[in-house]
Amino acid sequence: MNCIIYRSDVKPTLEQATTLYRHCSLGKRRPLTDTVRFQAMLDNANLVVTAWHDDKLIGIARCLTDFVYITYLADLAVDENYQRQGIGKQLI
Repeated sequence: MNCIIYRSDVKPTLEQATTLYRHCSLGKRRPLTDTVRFQAMLDNANLVVTAWHDDKLIGIARCLTDFVYITYLADLAVDENYQRQGIGKQLI
């Protein structure tokens, strides 16, 4: 297995994000079919940390923060095939 890369300098595309959410339990509780709303969720998060295996998005931490005192973690999602490897902890 190649190494997992963590990035905070890029937001995933709508397609990448919805694919990830469909492969974890969080997807059942998010508006994946409402593409306008889901895109707005991605666009308006001011801190997004992602985990990548090659060019595949395998994890995301979607947050709102003031970058000084507090951060609200809105979503933490890891592809079910990559869970239990510490990826969620690294994203946090």
